[in-house]
Amino acid sequence: MKIVDIFAKKLCSIAYKKEGSQEYDDCEYNRLLELWTDVSYLRQYAKQNNVENINKFVRDRLRDAELIDDFLNDLTEENEPLDIYFKQLDNNETGFKLLSLRKGKTSKYDGLRLYAIKIDNDCFLITGGAIKMSRKNKDHHDTREEMKKIEKVKAFLQERGVIDLESFYEFRTEIETNDK
Repeated sequence: MKIVDIFAKKLCSIAYKKEGSQEYDDCEYNRLLELWTDVSYLRQYAKQNNVENINKFVRDRLRDAELIDDFLNDLTEENEPLDIYFKQLDNNETGFKLLSLRKGKTSKYDGLRLYAIKIDNDCFLITGGAIKMSRKNKDHHDTREEMKKIEKVKAFLQERGVIDLESFYEFRTEIETNDK
């Protein structure tokens, strides 16, 4: 696993190793935005998920992907807190919780989700994302898989003593040193 900066050191993204290789895939943020702006991928996805109006689905996802990228750019440029975008994944979660699980969406109509772990105040690590096809994450294969990924990364960080910004940066320095 590699951690890539997206916007300064406020927003980072995981890059997972390619299956059966020592090389890394593109980081999740870039990988997802590329998928979500690929018309042929979106059309195929819509067909696989029995979407009735494929053209509208594709237009909406293209719009959502652009909104997400622009919104996150604007937040970081204006030094606004990323909590404006990343909301608690579990609505029953209260207060600050170590390595809190978060979902990102621009509005209640947004059909795309980025999933991230809140490392500390205004520091998030994107672990993946999905096209939202059901009301509850447990009701669709893709969001269930994303929930497994975010929990796995959270456990990985906890096992390595990451509990706040300082320990996160120490961990990052350690893995960058070992990767050379």
